[in-house]
Amino acid sequence: MALISLPSLVIGICLATFSCYLFADYYLLWQEKIKTRFEWNEIDLYWSLVCMLPILLGHFITIWGNYFRAASQFQHSISKVTTSTDKKQRISFWERHDSTRFGFTVKFWCLSALIIIMNIYWFVLTTILSRPAYVKTYGNAAGIVRAIAYGSSQAVLLDTSIILFLVLRRSMLHAIGFTYPEIIPLHRWLGVAMLIWSTIHAAFYSAYLIMEGKFTSDIAFSDKSRGTRNMPGVFAWIGVVVMSFFALPQFRRMIYPVFIYVHRAGTFVFFIGLIMHYPTYMLWYYMLPGFILFLVDRFVPKIIQARSIHPNATCAFNTDADIIRMKLTSAEPMKPYFPGDYITVQIPGLGHIHHPFTIASYWPEDPHSITLYIRVFSDAKLSWTHDLAKMCGNEDKRITVRANVDGVFGDRRHDYLKSETMIIFVAGAAITTFMSLIKAIAAQIAVSKEPLRMQLHMICTFRTRSELHAYGSFLHQITRDPRFTSWLHVEIYVSRPDKPQTLMGAHAHVVKNDIMVPGQAVKTKKAKKNFLKRTGTKLKRALSGHTIVEDPTAPVEQDVQRSNSTKSTLHEISEEEVATSSSEPINEKGTGTRAMTYIDQPLPTFQASSADTVSKRLALFDLLTTLVLVAIPLAFWYGMRRVSWEGSSHWCIAATKKDKWTVFVCHWTYSLVPGLVHTVVMLLLGYAGIFVARKVHMRHHMRGGSSDAESAAIPYPDFNAEDEKLSVEDGNWDEGDVVYSRGRLDAKKAIQNFVDSGVGAKDKGQGLVTVFAGGPEGYVDMVEKHVQKAKWSVEFHRETWAP
Repeated sequence: MALISLPSLVIGICLATFSCYLFADYYLLWQEKIKTRFEWNEIDLYWSLVCMLPILLGHFITIWGNYFRAASQFQHSISKVTTSTDKKQRISFWERHDSTRFGFTVKFWCLSALIIIMNIYWFVLTTILSRPAYVKTYGNAAGIVRAIAYGSSQAVLLDTSIILFLVLRRSMLHAIGFTYPEIIPLHRWLGVAMLIWSTIHAAFYSAYLIMEGKFTSDIAFSDKSRGTRNMPGVFAWIGVVVMSFFALPQFRRMIYPVFIYVHRAGTFVFFIGLIMHYPTYMLWYYMLPGFILFLVDRFVPKIIQARSIHPNATCAFNTDADIIRMKLTSAEPMKPYFPGDYITVQIPGLGHIHHPFTIASYWPEDPHSITLYIRVFSDAKLSWTHDLAKMCGNEDKRITVRANVDGVFGDRRHDYLKSETMIIFVAGAAITTFMSLIKAIAAQIAVSKEPLRMQLHMICTFRTRSELHAYGSFLHQITRDPRFTSWLHVEIYVSRPDKPQTLMGAHAHVVKNDIMVPGQAVKTKKAKKNFLKRTGTKLKRALSGHTIVEDPTAPVEQDVQRSNSTKSTLHEISEEEVATSSSEPINEKGTGTRAMTYIDQPLPTFQASSADTVSKRLALFDLLTTLVLVAIPLAFWYGMRRVSWEGSSHWCIAATKKDKWTVFVCHWTYSLVPGLVHTVVMLLLGYAGIFVARKVHMRHHMRGGSSDAESAAIPYPDFNAEDEKLSVEDGNWDEGDVVYSRGRLDAKKAIQNFVDSGVGAKDKGQGLVTVFAGGPEGYVDMVEKHVQKAKWSVEFHRETWAP
């Protein structure tokens, strides 16, 4: 534990140093009026040691821990499900969610309180300290108004130094226990605070100008005086307003691409307008650290994956279920990903925006691939998934598409595994969030000598039977495989009938699973004929109605009997398969044509799959790439800060002897040039790094003997070989049956059943029961509402699709 806690301790010290810097910086730099030149001076040294150095040190430790701490923390958490029952385990106090409709954790409110205190402190301090000078110069009323305008502007400046830290996918905050979904709301709230502070500043400064009779002259481009500096401030405020408008949930979810582009453009307008409105080089002391970490966070994971993952992904669209199955592959083991982790995918032919998707596959099963299930929204405006579906093939004819990957990202806290009971309400594609978690728990149970302590219930609801079958291999396994059925309680609901015009398509996934794929690809006409014959046989079985439909009104006792009957039948089937597996026919190539099942495939742990070895190789590459991307642009920054732009005339220093326009140009030069040069160099390095990584990746694989750079060294070079692997993953169902209830899920009734059985009773205290709700936001809201009405003592987690 010492190795794990030491990096967290160092990161905590770095964050504490940065926080103290923000509290003390205004008084030391602005109020004390340290006399400096415009170029490099003692303030640069102070900022480098107290602010920049701790931030960079903490970030490098975070990157290293992102590879190694993640594995150790997950293993520590997953081991909690198989501990002795006499050991008292509860979710820690800091990880517990409040009982309000917000449902945030205790540590989230502590971080929020710290940022709120910072905002109030800066506003009050700067207003009070600047008031005497303003009152003396402009009079009592005008001076107070001007002081409030100044204080609100300083609060905006404080928030610019924090807001980009709250959108990092690999953040120091994550390293000390926060998760990305937790801090994203804080980023939005801070955006609202910036809108409020900037509006207060604009309103009170306008009131001051009106009181002085200067509003017309000082808010205009008509002269080369103060008005020329004020107009960029007006544009900066407009940029904040437009960003805030398009960030409203209604617009953000309906037209997400527009929101992204407006947000990027608005951010650029705001920062440039801020610098030109208040041109001082010291603004970069607050903005530059966030810029550096934000660009590193956006570029380095793309470079890592461009070097690792093949640019072609296989893609198949299930038209009946409206689900795309995408598989990304790599010749070398990928970065280990853990339950709940996600990647972002960009399809070059469909725009430049990366879209996030939760990883459905389990890394130890196949470190060379990532599987995604993508829900298609055909009726949504500007639907990216609808356009992607048009590019993909179908379940019987997959195609390849170009895909750029960013990630892997994810939350490293799995404190919920300390719960005695975990209940998962999941709708449709949200089941992918929990696929790898359930497999990881099963693997832990298999290798542990301790008894299972946790009870896990999964309640799934799907729109149609065909959507159920899109994930049918996983559902069939967790309801038929003894390694899951002994501890996992599953309920499945199908709310709508299938499309009548595509009945056969509704069973397409079942048919494919039933096909016995040869052990080695055979491309002869005879083999093709046999393949079609087997397909026809299996199709008849699939259409014969073997999927069991459960009566939702059946009593609980019948459900238990059916479950026990199913388990006994499964054991009989498994023994029969084992008995007949040795007498499989031999194909023309002399290899067996055994129909493998998921029972034949082990569930390895991360240690068994050598996750640490893979992490070490990628962590070194990540750190080296980050170092280059940080050091070279910073060298340009310090170089630009040492340049004296005023020449022999010293026009900036002799500002009182020059006209205001000359002074403005001088200030703009010193405030804009170093930061813009640094940012441009960093952007060029980032895009060049992605380009070089792709070229090196393809050249490396072409050395393997293939002359086709597009398909060289793919782990599954043809669809027949991939079909064989998919047949093992999908399980080759013997009967294709998954027990489900027809009709809508009654979440209120399901929750009441748990309450009546004593699960989540308040007299047992908090931290013992965890409830997840995953799916569309409306579904999650519905579950959360019933959880609150039941007055459950549970930890509630939201897993929504809403961006």
